[in-house]
Amino acid sequence: MAQRRFGRKPRVAREGYALVSVSARDAAGFVHHYDDIEAPLGSLHEAMAILQLHSAATEAAHRREASA
Repeated sequence: MAQRRFGRKPRVAREGYALVSVSARDAAGFVHHYDDIEAPLGSLHEAMAILQLHSAATEAAHRREASA
């Protein structure tokens, strides 16, 4: 397991849950870090699917398929 910053003890998620750490870089280059979130696995899967569906890479791939 990776060593946590700030001297906090590592946490373990409950059964059916996952600990999620999120870092996001905006258009201006700023990085936003969010603390660990304990989320149900189903919610995590849905959130990732939504992010992938709306990603620029996915949109570009769909445009290439439509033009082919």
